[in-house]
Amino acid sequence: MATALLNGGPDYLVELDTGAIIDGFELDDATRGVLNNPDYVLDGTTEFADITQYVEQISIKRGRQRTTDQTTQAGTCAFSMREYETDQNLNPLNDLSVYYDTAQDMPGLAPMRIVRVSRDSEYLFIGRVTNYDYQYNLGALDQVTVVCADDFYLLARTALATFTPSTETSAARLSTILARPEVAYTGTTSITASPVTTLGNYLVADNVPVAAYINRINEAEQGRIFLSRSGVLTMQPRISPAFSSPDLVLSDASDVPYNALTIEFDASDVINRASILRESGIAQVATDATSIAQYFTQSVEQTDSLLSSDPQAATLAAYLLVAQPAPRYTSVGIWFGSLTAPQRSDAAIIEIGDLIEITKTETFGAVTQELYVEGIEHTISFEAGHAMRYYTSPTSLVFEFILNDLTFGKLDIQDPQPALS
Repeated sequence: MATALLNGGPDYLVELDTGAIIDGFELDDATRGVLNNPDYVLDGTTEFADITQYVEQISIKRGRQRTTDQTTQAGTCAFSMREYETDQNLNPLNDLSVYYDTAQDMPGLAPMRIVRVSRDSEYLFIGRVTNYDYQYNLGALDQVTVVCADDFYLLARTALATFTPSTETSAARLSTILARPEVAYTGTTSITASPVTTLGNYLVADNVPVAAYINRINEAEQGRIFLSRSGVLTMQPRISPAFSSPDLVLSDASDVPYNALTIEFDASDVINRASILRESGIAQVATDATSIAQYFTQSVEQTDSLLSSDPQAATLAAYLLVAQPAPRYTSVGIWFGSLTAPQRSDAAIIEIGDLIEITKTETFGAVTQELYVEGIEHTISFEAGHAMRYYTSPTSLVFEFILNDLTFGKLDIQDPQPALS
């Protein structure tokens, strides 16, 4: 059953698909095999076993730490469990285990089974088991380590058959790829209705990994493609400045408190030359001469862009330029033991692409930045509590309020000389 967590809150739940279908249609069965039976349907409902009682620690990592990490990686979840040697319910060799799938005569706790981790009925991760390792410990509790990945893991191991797509938007191209017969993706999707790019009708070579091609779609769009915390394959459009209200406000004075904050001011963030070459096109190059004079040439290049036209390539090249580095809060950590119950609930469900606000009060004034969330990590210990870390990307204008300063000390004015984060 769901477990309350010290320094975390109520109702933490870890569930593992046992492989059993509790209300599925079964051919030739007197009860389950009756056609048009509303109680036993073709797909059925997957049976999940509550294994929370065995779990000691959980680590979840989703998204990316930097926007320059264009290659989408599968989100991962790893957790450790212990049981007495006399129990053996977690042992995959035990056909008497309460989790054993007797219908299929195979272990219920096995690779590719679905795992769900939730807090207070809100999912933190949904994925599939990739590794299930059981270790005997003589005279001590046996140790089980489970490693899981979201559905991007499956897409990375599926290859496309050669075909030529139509000229279509980046969002439509993603839908096309997912609908290919060799992919046949059946998961829930949330694909942007407002992409900014159109992709060309270029031949897709045989045996191209699906995940690799999806990354090429995102290189052209420069948005985000990821599996949400509830397992929804999500595509967001090109990242642009946002001035809406933040989904979470963190500060060292009030609001949601944080216990760790990283500031980076790095010359490697500079991009002062960008070159985009689409298939069958001419390289489109954007440069910033002032930045090159100050930071030397720092380049980014795409040589096989899926964009359908050179003007789009030129627009993308200009978009990628970052002429000057700026100090930025690149990650922030929170500890649920320092949060109120409502704050914990708000913090736990922050998603990739959400907007957060971070304020740090210094001796010279308070610095506030609004940032996009690019990556999320959970560290959950059933003895110690729950910690999270958000990794960020720039989104809006950043400035500091300095008391009595002629420029930055005026109340209720727009940013006088902002620095783009």
